[in-house]
Amino acid sequence: MNSLNCWIEANKDKDGFDISLMKLLSFACAEWIRRTRGTVVDANVGLSLFLSSKTEYPLVNWVQSPVDFASDIVDFCEKSKELPLPDSIGVDFPKLLDLRGVKCPANAVRSRLVMAGLPEGFELEILLDEGSPIENVPQALVADGHFIKKREKNGLFWQITVVKSTSML
Repeated sequence: MNSLNCWIEANKDKDGFDISLMKLLSFACAEWIRRTRGTVVDANVGLSLFLSSKTEYPLVNWVQSPVDFASDIVDFCEKSKELPLPDSIGVDFPKLLDLRGVKCPANAVRSRLVMAGLPEGFELEILLDEGSPIENVPQALVADGHFIKKREKNGLFWQITVVKSTSML
């Protein structure tokens, strides 16, 4: 049993374990980027870069319920020490987040987490499906203090431009 699995066994019933798992996941993302690309990013930025790209790792599920996926998170952290970074992970801030086909509330969670890792004043284009996604995601982002600069229907989907609040702590 590796040290992370030992840590899970020792801490799984303690208060704040879910928050600790999220921090572990965030730091693993940032460290993976640093190790493979030589770019140092904040832990929240590292997680945002992974969440904004399409990888084989279901980070959205892990973020929504970290305790349920503790062993998957540990496996991810171990892989981050050895494997090359997935090709879909860039080291620049994402300009586009395609959430078409992502069900509620995962689309709102993912958009909030990606926005959390972006610098103040940054603009992000988000693609959303008709119905609940276009109703709920902008509302969640505005509740976080962000500004919806543009909201436009493009055929069967919606495109919104969100500006990261400069007044958030």
